[in-house]
Amino acid sequence: WQPEVYVNLTSLLTRSWNGLLSKTKSKSEREASVNELVVIMEINQRFRSAPEYDTALATAAGACDGDFVTTLMGHLETTAEEEHDFLRNTLHWLYAQVPSYRSTLRHQIGHMLLQFSRYPNKRVAVGPVLEVLGHIVHGFTAPLTRTHRELFTTVILPLHTPNTFYEWRDQLPLLQTYHEPLVFVLLAFLEKEKEDEGQANGQTNASASAGAGVRSVVGLPLMDAIVRTLVQVWPEGHKSNTAKEVLLLHEYEMMVAVMDGPTFHRTLGIILPKIVSCIASDNWRLCEKVLSLWRSDHFVKLMSSDTAQAHLFLPPIMRALLRGGKPHWNPTVRRMTVLVLEALRTIDAQTFNATAAAQWGARAADKKKGTGALPTAQGASSSSSSSSS
Repeated sequence: WQPEVYVNLTSLLTRSWNGLLSKTKSKSEREASVNELVVIMEINQRFRSAPEYDTALATAAGACDGDFVTTLMGHLETTAEEEHDFLRNTLHWLYAQVPSYRSTLRHQIGHMLLQFSRYPNKRVAVGPVLEVLGHIVHGFTAPLTRTHRELFTTVILPLHTPNTFYEWRDQLPLLQTYHEPLVFVLLAFLEKEKEDEGQANGQTNASASAGAGVRSVVGLPLMDAIVRTLVQVWPEGHKSNTAKEVLLLHEYEMMVAVMDGPTFHRTLGIILPKIVSCIASDNWRLCEKVLSLWRSDHFVKLMSSDTAQAHLFLPPIMRALLRGGKPHWNPTVRRMTVLVLEALRTIDAQTFNATAAAQWGARAADKKKGTGALPTAQGASSSSSSSSS
C-alpha cells in the first residue's frame, strides 16, 4: 500500500471525531455524522487487521503521529458507548505496535484516570482504558517499582470513589460501568506483587525466618490498600447507595478468592464492621449478597484457618445474624441465615455456643415477663431454621 492510504485512513477518522464536537450541527446532521463515523471505524478496523498493513510504514508516513495520539486520548474523554470496542482495540494496537509512544500513552492514561476520579463524567471511556491498562500491568517487569505503586495508590484505587449514577432511572452506579475492568487491573497488580514475593523469597533462602520476614513486608501491602479503600469509599448515611455497596461486596469476594489465611485474617478486621452492617440491614439485596460469601468453600476455609481469631469475628457476625430474635422479613435471607449459622458453628463450636448463650441471655434479661422457655444456645441455628420455614 502507498503511504497516502495510511494517512487518508487516519485523517478520515480524526476529522470524524472532531466533527462530532461541533455544536452548530442540527440533530439530523449529528446523526449523519455518527453513522459516518461507524463506517469509518469499521474501515479502519478492517485495514489494520489485514496482513498487508505495515505499521512501520504508517508511522513513517505520519499516520500514527503525536497528533493522532492526542486526538485519540481526547476523544476517549467525550465518546459514546457504541465506540468503546473500537477505541479499546485502537489504543491496545497503538501501544503494542508503536513502542515509541508507550511512555506517552502511559502518562496520558494515568492523567485521564486521575482527572476522572476527581471529576467523574459518564462520557469518559474509563472501561476500555482500564482493559488496556490491565494488559500493560501484566507486562510490567517484577519487582514493582515505586512508580508502579504510585500508579496503583494515586490513580487506580481512587477510581472507587464516584458515588453518582450513570442512569438514575435504572439505579445504575457510575462505578458499575467500569468495575469489571477495574477489578481486572487490581488482580494484575496483585499477581505482579506475588511475583515480587516469589523472587524475594528465592533470593533469601538462608533461613526460614528470613523468608517469612520478606513475605510479611513484600507480599501484602497492595491487598491491605484495596480493602482499606473499599471501607473508605463505602456509601453511608445520606450518601447510601445499595447498588454500589453490592459492587463493593462483589469486589471483596473477588479479592478473597486470591487471599491466603494470614492475609484474610489481617484484612478481615478492616472490613468486618461493613460486613456486619450489611448482615444486619433490612435491605434484602445487601443481605443476600453478603451472606453469599459463605457459599464459597474457600471463604469458609479461610475463616476456619485460624480458630484463635474466632472470638474476634464470630460474636459480631452472630449478633447481626440473630437480630435479637427477630428474623429477617425476606424468606430467602432467612434460609441463607440458617446456612451461615451452621457454617459458623463448624468453625468454632465453643465460641458459637457461648455467643448464642450470651445473645439469648441478654434477650431474656430484657424481658420482664416471660411467656415461655427461650431457645438454648445449641438451638440457636435450629430456631432460625424453624422461623425461616
